[in-house]
Amino acid sequence: MTSPGEALTIERVFGHPDLNGAVPRQVQFSPDGKRVTWLQGSAGDTERLDLWQYDIDADRRDVLVASGDLGRAPRELSDEEKARRERKRVFESGIVEYFWHPDGSAVLFPLDGTLFLHVPGSGETRQLTDDESFQTDIRFSPDGRYLSFVRDRNLFALELATGELRQLTQDGGGTVSNGLAEFIAQEEMHRYEGYWWSPDSQRIAFAHVDESTVELTSRFEIEADDITIHDQRYPFTGKANARVRIGIVDLDGTTEWVEPERDEESYIARINWLADSRRLALQIQSRDQQLLELIVCEPGAPDRVLVSETSESWINLNDHFRDLGEDGMIWGSERSGFTHLYRLDGETHTPAAITRGEWIVSRICHIDRDQGEIWFEGNRDTPLETHLYVTSANGATEPRRLTREGLTHHTVVSKDGRFFLDRYSGPGQPVSIDLCDASGKVVKRISANDLDESHPIFPWVQRTDNVVYGTLHASDGQELQYMLVEPENRREGERYPVILQVYGGPGVQRVTRDWIGPYPFYLASRGYGVMRLDNRGSANRGKRFESPIFERLGVVEVEDQLVAADFLGTVPWVDPSRLAVFGHSYGGYMTLMLLMKSPGTFRCGISVAPVTDWHLYDTHYTERYLGHPAKNAEGYEASAVFPYVDGLSDKLLLIHGMADDNVLFTHTTRLMKVLQDENVDFELMTYPGAKHGIAGRATNIHRFSLMDRFLDRWLKDGT
Repeated sequence: MTSPGEALTIERVFGHPDLNGAVPRQVQFSPDGKRVTWLQGSAGDTERLDLWQYDIDADRRDVLVASGDLGRAPRELSDEEKARRERKRVFESGIVEYFWHPDGSAVLFPLDGTLFLHVPGSGETRQLTDDESFQTDIRFSPDGRYLSFVRDRNLFALELATGELRQLTQDGGGTVSNGLAEFIAQEEMHRYEGYWWSPDSQRIAFAHVDESTVELTSRFEIEADDITIHDQRYPFTGKANARVRIGIVDLDGTTEWVEPERDEESYIARINWLADSRRLALQIQSRDQQLLELIVCEPGAPDRVLVSETSESWINLNDHFRDLGEDGMIWGSERSGFTHLYRLDGETHTPAAITRGEWIVSRICHIDRDQGEIWFEGNRDTPLETHLYVTSANGATEPRRLTREGLTHHTVVSKDGRFFLDRYSGPGQPVSIDLCDASGKVVKRISANDLDESHPIFPWVQRTDNVVYGTLHASDGQELQYMLVEPENRREGERYPVILQVYGGPGVQRVTRDWIGPYPFYLASRGYGVMRLDNRGSANRGKRFESPIFERLGVVEVEDQLVAADFLGTVPWVDPSRLAVFGHSYGGYMTLMLLMKSPGTFRCGISVAPVTDWHLYDTHYTERYLGHPAKNAEGYEASAVFPYVDGLSDKLLLIHGMADDNVLFTHTTRLMKVLQDENVDFELMTYPGAKHGIAGRATNIHRFSLMDRFLDRWLKDGT
């Protein structure tokens, strides 16, 4: 129980029960439409996930499978699974993913690499694979006859009726893998799949990846008790990528190869089967990412280029492609400057706009071919909110919003389009789930998580009107969205310190009307204001907003964040002499650039897992924005932090995980050496065994407590 007036602590922020409330993950309809399922933290351990269900007919909500009830001790994950979870930012244990049988009769889930099948209603949970092997990337065939997975870098299929296990590829091992997405695909293209069943369940397309071409580097993972040297194939910018081929394997193991005509340095960004189960649609992106082609391929047949997209900066990938057979195809394009849907007819494949305007389509949720409608998510109303819309598939009608304004929504539409699941949140509304009908009317509140007296965070967050939104303007006139959290119980006439919580990098949007989480409220309870601003280069605002960072990073992003700092100087309750900046990853990079390029603006900064030299980062991400280092050497040098080290006069706390395989620990050690050589004072904390996310309750309690002491030391009155 919480005592009246008890202060919110870091221990409680990362404690139990979760201050966010019961947060559902991976919300799905069962294929038969009878159940809604999701993952949620266990009753005694919020970091161990259980599988929950809502039985629609019975109007009952309960645990379908509790991971702790299976009586299994955790076992070591395979290297492939560790990497896959790190790429997908999965830090929990227990049931971290699950898959419904296509007919809804059973649900499959891996537990630490061992496969289990649960039959709802029977209480039966059957172990399908032994504990000696490790399976990753598991899924059903479309007809439900087979389970497929990757084991020991090869692709397998298990026939459920007979238990027969078929090894479909043979040469996996060492630098070669079959059915696994390569590092670049997972981390930067957000393509986590490495194989794809044909719609008729007869064949599997798969990625054959050979990493022998990728530069071998020794990465030291420093644990508490030892140091492990990993020979990692890391594709540094300007260097070679893995070689990727696409094969098509029958269930007897016979393989044919799809060999589209392409530059050997291009990327196979997306792979989709066409409805005929014969041909593949490949999206091939040039190495400089200024050309994207949609190519239809078939073994032994000539390729056909259906669409070519070009850009003077870069092309953002999306997952909007759909093949509708005789009804043509759906294609996503930024050719208007904003991501929209286009229809490709069956003859010329000339793109015809379905959606249009100065807003973006972020995801296709459902296509109703009988009604001629497309359901999609986007930000048509405001860049601060994501909503579900429905529009005619020919683009003849204006999109109609189905979700409530003032909130951010992520939805799942049932196969028949009769219902959708609305996973929504807002500044005063923690993440909740409603079952809605096709008009948007709420049929059932499945996971009510209202901020009332029963909510775990209620004793400390009874006001959410201290979260305010607004706009500022960049030097080119574009609007910059910001969010400002006022200190709790602030008094008129007093001035307070503010922390600028920054990310600032491309592909991310931080200012939205959704649940901001306990940490900003925690800082507010300690007398700090918190500000976030999405600078130019951030996501979901169109190409004109994103492109100013092209070929030179850390310029307009810094300029725009300084607009935020200047604005804070005009807010009556803010003490502009007591500003701090804090960020992680690109935000860590931004923290360093802000401190170094604008000394005196901030009293202190906290930089977590920062990029310091873009030569040390990977090909696909870095070259997208800076180009090839051989063609933009000046841009690479100017985008690193080192030319500006002499400007560092404010207090700096550096934090980095010592086993980071994304932003390598070398970024921080190189900066440490330069700062030491220049006799520049800084503080440092490293975490043995921690990856890029620096996850884990104990680690986070220590990290954020350390940050508390640092901020108090330099921002409190009298310092």
